[in-house]
Amino acid sequence: MRDKKIMIALLCMLVFVSNIATYHFTSKHFSGQDSALLEELLPGEEEVQAERDNSYPEELELFLKVYQSLISRYIEKVPPEQLLKGAIQGMVGSLGDPQTYFLDEEELENIHIKISGSFSGIGIEVSVVNDRITVIAPIKGSPGEKVGLVSGDQILAVDGESLEGVSLVEAISRIRGPENTQVNLTIKREGFSEFFEFEVKRENIVLDTVSSKILEGDIGYIQVTNFDEHTGYNFKYELEKLEDEDIQGLILDLRNNPGGVLQGAVELGELLVPQGPITFMVNSEGEVIRSYYSSARAKEYEIVVLVNAYSASASEIIAGALQDTDAAVLVGVNTYGKSTVQTIENFYGEDVGLRLTVAKYLTPEHRDIHSVGLEPDIYVELPEIFNYYRFPFTRELSFGNYGDDVKIFQKMLEGLGYNFEMEGYFDEKTVENLKVFQKANNLGPSGILESTTLRVLYEKVEKELAGLDTQLNTAIEYIQGLAETVPEP
Repeated sequence: MRDKKIMIALLCMLVFVSNIATYHFTSKHFSGQDSALLEELLPGEEEVQAERDNSYPEELELFLKVYQSLISRYIEKVPPEQLLKGAIQGMVGSLGDPQTYFLDEEELENIHIKISGSFSGIGIEVSVVNDRITVIAPIKGSPGEKVGLVSGDQILAVDGESLEGVSLVEAISRIRGPENTQVNLTIKREGFSEFFEFEVKRENIVLDTVSSKILEGDIGYIQVTNFDEHTGYNFKYELEKLEDEDIQGLILDLRNNPGGVLQGAVELGELLVPQGPITFMVNSEGEVIRSYYSSARAKEYEIVVLVNAYSASASEIIAGALQDTDAAVLVGVNTYGKSTVQTIENFYGEDVGLRLTVAKYLTPEHRDIHSVGLEPDIYVELPEIFNYYRFPFTRELSFGNYGDDVKIFQKMLEGLGYNFEMEGYFDEKTVENLKVFQKANNLGPSGILESTTLRVLYEKVEKELAGLDTQLNTAIEYIQGLAETVPEP
């Protein structure tokens, strides 16, 4: 009976996607004749009907013949669930859209967990970039961030099993798992020939997507790391708290924000975007099928939005709306460029589902930024040290060592005011500098870079980087009236 239900589900999916005779196969409109036909085509029958009954689409006939042959004649016994799931995945995969994929029960649950804002895992946002599962951003304070995963890291394998050809949902499923269990990730990082191994302990991750503070000069700063169903409410709370302090400007940091729930972005837009459109949703023909508007009054203070190459989707909706309405200027580098909208179709009481792209969004000026991204008003890159300050050192370093890891270690100390003579080689000068650093931080002056020293070094460098954030500093200067708009080089 389970096989019969699965077969019916597949037929429904096929008919839904092909948009042919849908009413024959949806759960609400099966006729007695249709059901009888399906009964005859289920596993265990000797042959598929010799002559096709006109009550089902002709396009399904070849599929049914292949399915029956595999069930009845293949040399090994194959579970029907395996064939049917493979068929669905192949059909969805043929679209070439990494944002559209089939969801089994576990995967569907993961989607709902993400929307609700909590899950058990290592706390990283991932997507498919150049056919590789890629870290968009680690969640602040998560196990993934603590071990040193950074934006742009490509995940090649999970627990030794390759992710080559694995869907995004399947990859996420492998990375997540029960709280207090370990997962091992094989990482390729741009600029390094060797691979890195990360062992990460899973935790219960509660997404704190909004945080705020007041910077020098009475400038408010709000960072939004992701959009879930609570983001709009939390942003309103943080904004009102800052405005009660009579801020003179606002910096909205959307860097490394991969997007999330559209409604969360709209609720944020309703607070900052001046009266008018926030975004338009359009179908494949470019026709507007839904519009989102704000009725807010323009803010009396300057707003700057920080963006980078990993600002995507819902974060681009906000950045694009504020840019088009002249409510803010964008500072940073070009954004990711994802303007497609996905929805979740549930089947058979949420046991399975389909995440599919159903529309695109446009900015208030009707710009389609998909695969293009947003160009900042003020183009500013971060210093090189931001690319490797969380470098995952895989060995202790001591006198005589050489390589990229030594070079990066030296650059980290250079950022703290130390000087070196031989870049990339752990010479006597490097030993001397490391001993001085260790002594200054109440560590045993061994001259060896081991785990305890490395942890303290990370902390010191991260604190020092706050003053080297050229994008943030430019935003502050702009609000203070010192920055000029410059084109991208």
